Amino acid sequence: MMAILNRKTLEAAQLVAGTALLVLIGPSSVGRGPSAAWALEPAYEPQQIARREYRHHGVRRSEDRLQEEAPEELNSASNSGALAAALAACDSNGTASLTLPGAKGAIRLDSCYRGREQFVCSLNTLLDEAKKLNSDFGHIIEAKYLAVGNVDAICRIRPDALSADLTKAGTFAARFKDLRIEYDRRISCAMKVEQNLKQVNLGDMPHSADILKSMNDTLEADLKDVAATRQQIFDLNEKMQASQKAIVTIEKLRPTMCLSTSVPATAERVEKPVGGGQ
Repeated sequence: MMAILNRKTLEAAQLVAGTALLVLIGPSSVGRGPSAAWALEPAYEPQQIARREYRHHGVRRSEDRLQEEAPEELNSASNSGALAAALAACDSNGTASLTLPGAKGAIRLDSCYRGREQFVCSLNTLLDEAKKLNSDFGHIIEAKYLAVGNVDAICRIRPDALSADLTKAGTFAARFKDLRIEYDRRISCAMKVEQNLKQVNLGDMPHSADILKSMNDTLEADLKDVAATRQQIFDLNEKMQASQKAIVTIEKLRPTMCLSTSVPATAERVEKPVGGGQ
């Protein structure tokens, strides 16, 4: 029942977020060149990402991948620990209140963007956190709790291992939530900057259009690895949720079907003394 409710809640959030994004981009942006919206699309092969052929087909979001962007007021509450500290360090090295020339005066870039140095620093921090999530919690998926197919297999799993992995799965969920929010904030920030750049006028530069296009292309290039890793960590989260549910079920099955003499799997690796020895 909870899974169904969560799915309905997610679908509703997808509809709202998708509508808001279309309003932000506007019909006029379709087919007009680079857009950071591609970073929210499902993962593609590296060669496809490099070509970015699908950038010109408008804004598309995978229903089973989209996560609603967190409201600004929730950001401070959702971020914690090492990730928040590392991102704060990146922000401290940025430049606030960046402006560019416009036809009717200075164009102030969105405050989320404090220069490419700060932007790339924060992206690299997110990539590092994604790698840590995989290395710190990947063993839960490798335990293949979903693969158990009989009572013997269930009874040979150590109950303390189940409890520990269930706790770790909860820790993963909290860290994944923070990482997901920060991923979407950076992608949203790039989209806001692209909107700002549409108002920029470099009339004094003979190659103004080429410069602005290059700036957009640079933002997309910086986001490329983040988009691919974002997809991987979302896939990891799906597998983790499935493993977590399996652990809960196995914990209920053990006392129902297992004997007190059942030998946990890891106990078989304990060396027994040689006959006649102490």
